[in-house]
Amino acid sequence: MPWRIILSYAVLTSSILSVLVGCLLWRKKQPSAYVNRLLSLLLLMYGYIGFIGSLLVNGGILQVPHLFRTAAPLHYMTGPMIYLYVRASLRAESRFDRRFLWLFAPALFNAIELIPFYCQSTAYKIAHLKSLPLTSNSLARFTEGLLPPMVNTVGYTLSGIIYALLAGQLLLSYRRSQTFSRFSNPTYANWITTFVLIHVAANVVWLLIMLFVWQTPWANQAINMVFVVTQLSVCLYIIQRPTLLYGAYWFSPADRLSPVASQTAGQPVLPAPARPGAEPIRSVRPAESASRDDWEEDVQDKLRVLEQYMTTNKPYLQPRLSLTDVSVAVNLPPYLLSSMLNRVLDVEFRDYVNEYRVRYVCQLIQSNQFSHLTLEGISALAGFSSKTTFYRAFQKHMGLTPAQYSLRHVQPLQGGASAPVA
Repeated sequence: MPWRIILSYAVLTSSILSVLVGCLLWRKKQPSAYVNRLLSLLLLMYGYIGFIGSLLVNGGILQVPHLFRTAAPLHYMTGPMIYLYVRASLRAESRFDRRFLWLFAPALFNAIELIPFYCQSTAYKIAHLKSLPLTSNSLARFTEGLLPPMVNTVGYTLSGIIYALLAGQLLLSYRRSQTFSRFSNPTYANWITTFVLIHVAANVVWLLIMLFVWQTPWANQAINMVFVVTQLSVCLYIIQRPTLLYGAYWFSPADRLSPVASQTAGQPVLPAPARPGAEPIRSVRPAESASRDDWEEDVQDKLRVLEQYMTTNKPYLQPRLSLTDVSVAVNLPPYLLSSMLNRVLDVEFRDYVNEYRVRYVCQLIQSNQFSHLTLEGISALAGFSSKTTFYRAFQKHMGLTPAQYSLRHVQPLQGGASAPVA
């Protein structure tokens, strides 16, 4: 039938999209890795549930009968994952709290009671699958486990609606406590709200299906369409807003970055070489109005943490230092770190890092400890991987060539020798 083919393709397409977005969220290097991996796991679960559903719709499950009902326990896991993701997002959690392991107990019990069916022969499962089309609500009516058929049906329904409503209640409580402020990242705030609304609506529709469509010939199709719409809504929303894939920072004045954990006490701060006519480096433009004082203070705090990390840990000594590496170290998403550098300091990330490298080169030249090296050799110690990049960056930030700077500031060695300049 045409509707069966269309539904099968719709379910499979939404499942593939969920898996792709889930893999991107899992693999992307970013500060909010734990939060995004919760969302990634949820999407991967949706993808697998949808994949098994597509096999049931197009009859492909007869070719792999042992996959039947393997996605069943995941129905008990999606609800807790929704709640844990919203909770972790709102509280900026960085690791899983073991106290919530009990939320997944129903999924474990469901898997255990299905073990006898999992162990059945291929012939038995094929015969069982061929009898399913006779039942209009075969997707949600579980006769394969040890429990009565309606137990898991009710359990799946209650699990989804309860956890979706708990996530909504948690979101409302945070809004009432003014955790969402005008300083919050609007993209992230809108996403959490949309995410909760999508799942509340999906689970309400699921509940209505169980109440009113349960005994009709369209029960299976309605259940599949709920998964299709839910997956497409979540995935397309994320794809249209790349900041969600790169991590979104909760822009609240009450949220302050903690000092970098790997700071080493006693390391000297690199002095800034004087530049004729140049403004002090990393000077922040003043606030345009009094209403932005809190925002400016928040940005200043983050810039101080960034500067402390750069001067103490000296990550710029790594030739392949990337924006993502620094963003993870200072607990800021790449897009926000780049925005602060561009809009507040009026500098690109590459120039920002190269300025530190130029300072370090100046310090090495003045120390006279590397007079046996050429200027290119000294630049390599500072993290420059290209001679051209080094010379351009040095002239841009110092206003003179490395050779000129060396001649002006090098300390003569015994016997009248000086540092090589070529």
